[in-house]
Amino acid sequence: MNIPLDRSLSLPLYAQVAAFIRAQIERGALEPGMRLPSIRRLSQDLGVNRVTIETAYGELEADGLVTARGGSGTFVLPPFPACALPSLDGRAVPAAPPAATGRKRGTASSASDAATVELPRWQQALCDRRPDLSCDLMIPLQVPGPDEGPIALASGNSDARLFPLASFRRTLRTVLARDGIKALEYEDPAGYAPLRRTIARILADQGVPATPDTVLVTAGSQQALHLVAQVVLKPGDPVYVETPSYADGMALFRTLGLRIVPVFTDSEGMSAEGLREAIARHGHGLVFTMPNFQNPTGICMSGQRRRRIAAIAVAHGVPILEDDYVGDIRYEGYSQPSLHSLTPPGHTFYAGTFSKMLVPGLRMGYLVAEGPVLRMLARVKRMYDLSTSSVVQRTLERFVDLGSYRAHLTRACRIYKVRRDALLDSAVRHLPDDVTIAPVRGGLFAWMTLPEGVGATVLAHEAARHGVTVTPGTPFFAEGLEGERHLRINFTQHDPEILEEGMRRLARAIARCRKGKHCA
Repeated sequence: MNIPLDRSLSLPLYAQVAAFIRAQIERGALEPGMRLPSIRRLSQDLGVNRVTIETAYGELEADGLVTARGGSGTFVLPPFPACALPSLDGRAVPAAPPAATGRKRGTASSASDAATVELPRWQQALCDRRPDLSCDLMIPLQVPGPDEGPIALASGNSDARLFPLASFRRTLRTVLARDGIKALEYEDPAGYAPLRRTIARILADQGVPATPDTVLVTAGSQQALHLVAQVVLKPGDPVYVETPSYADGMALFRTLGLRIVPVFTDSEGMSAEGLREAIARHGHGLVFTMPNFQNPTGICMSGQRRRRIAAIAVAHGVPILEDDYVGDIRYEGYSQPSLHSLTPPGHTFYAGTFSKMLVPGLRMGYLVAEGPVLRMLARVKRMYDLSTSSVVQRTLERFVDLGSYRAHLTRACRIYKVRRDALLDSAVRHLPDDVTIAPVRGGLFAWMTLPEGVGATVLAHEAARHGVTVTPGTPFFAEGLEGERHLRINFTQHDPEILEEGMRRLARAIARCRKGKHCA
């Protein structure tokens, strides 16, 4: 540990050491549980005697910052309870008492005697003006591993453990050897040309009209949604969405000041008649739909419904944003034509991603568009991030072109189907008869309808106490309370025996909630 000491100061050296380590702990650079250097080693590194370090560590221990464990060393303690992160309401932030008060970090403290720091007025006003950015969607991006905590069924991702890491690592080394420093420079904002050709070829094989010149590489499909909404719409314009719909998509639209217009959805997808009536009432905007294994319901839009939706949008001059985030993850049935293939050029934006089938951290997606709007999208993308990582694009292009992606897709779908079956079977065995699950023909999720009197939000908290995490349906509805009868379950990240145990725990949580007086 390199601690700057100034021997010309009147402040004793032990106090300088203690002050430096204290500052590192308070800012989070030294995390709880970390082991500090031994007294002998740190005294040698700093050129001071051991008594200096012993005294500094003693000061830190007296303040409740560290603890000495005999024979093991000195370790950083968890933070003082009052040092919580700022609340999202923007009003006041609990702060740790200053060291001069002598209070030991880690001792009990009531809320009444905790010091508070008043936030600047502009922050308070911002929280009042932007409540959409102050709320929590309650949908985690990261989930614990199988042995790290509760059984996690709340994620929006596939199983990253299936990713062929060794093959991808070899491909990365090959690309770096082949392209050298070129792979580490800025890329064309529209995307690495060979990758765009590969994406166009894959889409053409799937019946999606695309050429390299109509493909824009994005940082995942979420960026594609952002680009389209930013370029095509202005604040106050309507976005026609399925009910329920993709939570992070709706949050994005709200952040841009757009109006969410929910359209009734049945077992065949978004209602064509509902869309027609909504457009007649609210006017020009954007249709946002996930026709393949929709998030969160898993519904696959029927072929007839796709044709009607496409015809209505074209007739009213309303563009469609088609998000095909897991179209390749199919367990039964046959693929349906994309909306992009059912509309004339320039009417539909087609967004896809590699993140769900590979690993989410790649953040690699694409957007297909025709006409001058594509240049506008590329220009706005440059304003956002200059360009998507060149080395990742080049590696992915070679990885996909070698066929590794297709092999991974085939293997993953086979595994996910087994897990899908295990979830449905164990749900029948363990959950109450009045719990229903919509058909799951593809994708990552099972959409569960709860019994009367059992609210999803309270049940989700109760389930967490029983060791299983699930996502309540509320974030997926424009009016959150409509989702209180539903849960979204991700079945792709666990083996069958874990899924069965998850259903056992969920069943116990439902029983417990039914016995309570405040479960709805």
